Amino acid sequence: MPFTHYALDKFFAQEISALSECNAPDLAEHFAEVEPLIDNFILNSIFTSPIKTEYKPYIFGIIRRVQMALVEYQNGRTLLLSYLNESKKNTSLYFQALSYFEIAVTLLYQAYEFWRKLGKKIESKETNLFEKGDGSSLEKLNRLYNISKHLEPSTIPEGNLHHVWISNNGICASGVTMSFTELADLVKEYVALANAFSNPNQDSIP
Repeated sequence: MPFTHYALDKFFAQEISALSECNAPDLAEHFAEVEPLIDNFILNSIFTSPIKTEYKPYIFGIIRRVQMALVEYQNGRTLLLSYLNESKKNTSLYFQALSYFEIAVTLLYQAYEFWRKLGKKIESKETNLFEKGDGSSLEKLNRLYNISKHLEPSTIPEGNLHHVWISNNGICASGVTMSFTELADLVKEYVALANAFSNPNQDSIP
């Protein structure tokens, strides 16, 4: 039998009853772009653009995580659409979509950390790409990553069932909402970064 909006929000997930649309942009066109990144990086580092061995683990870390962040983001979008297209009858699809989006957030933030640490290794100084309180997409990514990483039920605000949830506005946690457009833009930004590392003769690294 169908549940009331109150029951959905009370027993399944906060704000799930209001979820009515998927605003996550489709990034499927970027799969062809990321598929050859690893092979291109290896070949270019051997034959055309030698890279110090000490830098390679960081670049591999960036490329691998960016590739999979795109996959997980797109999986989340697909399952969220399936949940909505089935008239929200199968809540398992909602939670699967949420998990994929959380994984995408984690992979993107890890890619950022590899980039930051690579910059520190090259320039011998600490480099942060966002400032606390600046409201940037990277700060929101950091907040979502830390909330997902440190899963402690006692820290969930009273009345909530989950640390992270999906709304029409995007991926939410206590005190932060990252819109799907912001998340998609970060995926595309990091795809471009990974491509610059993979094909240094074609692109300059940001």
